[in-house]
Amino acid sequence: MGMQREIREFLCECKVATICYVKDGLPYCFNCLYAVIPEMDGIVFKSSKSSLHSRMHNGAPVSGTIYQASKSGYDNTGIQLGGKLAVVGEMPDIDEAAEKAYYRRFPIALTIPGKLFSIMFRTIKYTQTRNGIRHKLEWEGLELDVIR
Repeated sequence: MGMQREIREFLCECKVATICYVKDGLPYCFNCLYAVIPEMDGIVFKSSKSSLHSRMHNGAPVSGTIYQASKSGYDNTGIQLGGKLAVVGEMPDIDEAAEKAYYRRFPIALTIPGKLFSIMFRTIKYTQTRNGIRHKLEWEGLELDVIR
């Protein structure tokens, strides 16, 4: 079963994700601009070579959030995600689609050195609150054995 339309639309609407992972037993989080990879259940982001997270490896488990709040703070929408990281350039099945998606959304990024990474989703929990009414969706993807 594919990802619900509401979740995909929300992912396409937003641009900034907070991604979390563990390195040497310590938690680490960072924010990044991302693009949705069409026809795949994932996103792609770019990282400078000097950042700590640029040393993540294929198959690294990650989690994160994407959040959007109204000015009042009462109406909000967000997702919590879990998935696996894929280094673009090392995963031929993902590479071309990921590169096209990222540079189509952020063409100026072609001029900025760095490395592309994708996150292929395993789980997403979507929550939307409007006028005090909370709406939730959950999605689970396929097991990601292809990414090691």
